[in-house]
Amino acid sequence: MGIGLSMLVVGMLLKHGGMLALAVPPILYSCLCVISTLQLRLPKLHIQHSVSRHRMIEGDEVEITVDIASEFGDVGRHFISVIDQLPAGAQLIEGENQFLGSLLRGQSVRLSYRVLLPRGKHKFSQVVVTAWSRWGLASRMESISHESVIIVRPKTEPLGAISIHPRRTRAFAGPVKANLGGQGLDFFGCRSYVPGDDVRRINWRAYARQDNLIVNEYELERLADVSIIVDARLQAHCRLGEDTTFDYSLRAAASLASHFLRVGNIVGLLVYGDIVHWVFPGVGKTQERKIFDSLATAYAAEKEVFEDLRKIPTRLFPAQSQLVFVSPLIDDDDVEVIALMIDRGYSIILVCPHASTWEAKQIRSGSSAQIATRMSNLRRSLFLDSLVRTGTRIVNWDIAEPLAQAIARDLGVSFFRRHS
Repeated sequence: MGIGLSMLVVGMLLKHGGMLALAVPPILYSCLCVISTLQLRLPKLHIQHSVSRHRMIEGDEVEITVDIASEFGDVGRHFISVIDQLPAGAQLIEGENQFLGSLLRGQSVRLSYRVLLPRGKHKFSQVVVTAWSRWGLASRMESISHESVIIVRPKTEPLGAISIHPRRTRAFAGPVKANLGGQGLDFFGCRSYVPGDDVRRINWRAYARQDNLIVNEYELERLADVSIIVDARLQAHCRLGEDTTFDYSLRAAASLASHFLRVGNIVGLLVYGDIVHWVFPGVGKTQERKIFDSLATAYAAEKEVFEDLRKIPTRLFPAQSQLVFVSPLIDDDDVEVIALMIDRGYSIILVCPHASTWEAKQIRSGSSAQIATRMSNLRRSLFLDSLVRTGTRIVNWDIAEPLAQAIARDLGVSFFRRHS
């Protein structure tokens, strides 16, 4: 329209008939486009969006189905485009997430495709519909809102038995040895018979030697509070190709939470980074889902107020309970904070992820980067050695090996490799 009007004005000023004739086609074309746009109406479509599952594990694929049906309007007169907008990071694996063509009244079409989603909370929030007139002179676009949420949690792996020894346990029966005599399975000691004791617990051999009734006691097993702390400080982690050590930390936290919940403990989660995100302690499958949802949306960030571990709100943790840190450790201050928590009565297991094997494969022999990596490994070894002297139980986990294998080696528990 602008070009046609410009040519018309120039032709009138110059009184040039050829210029005036050249101005007519673009002006007519623009008028036809305006008229077509005014007459064009978006078709009335009914769109139903469905997903095969709303919770999944990273690395799995999800199937998306979009049903499109024309309800009113002469849809067959126009070409329409329907595009199901994918969330950020989604990778289309199979099928098509868009339709281009025409629909007659009462007809329907189905889009079916599969996507691979990274860890996180993903929203499929809108379908974009575009209609064109028959000759393509006009188009109109509209977004139809809907909401389908998919939560992708970190991968987990089965762990062998992990023995924990907090100084305080709950009063209810559970899997943790309480260092107290009573009803249990493992022999704890002997004491004199008291009226009311179960006669089946009498130690007849001791009675034959001492001529006094002696009963056997077994170690009580009780519920314990376990708090898992994930270090989400950006400066504490390094990038490993498409992943980071933070991704591996989340997978370790998910595996540990699943294990401690499965054996019957009370488990809470603290993600310490940009904000302090706390999942209140609980038990069972519901608590496992809450923890997995929190880990799915966790991210590493850098914030000055949380530069070190001193700001960890220890009041959230039950006194003398079991803490499980998942952190690479970055300086002496981190070591000091963990030592202070030991002094306050907490029992601590430190899972320290590192990528020594991965880095060794990426660095050329004799390079300055190799020397820097060796110095970093030595520094981490000094940190861990100083923590061992405080009573911290440490899992020095090279992410190239399974977490269960590292726990079995460093905590002295049984590890069974599963064969498919």
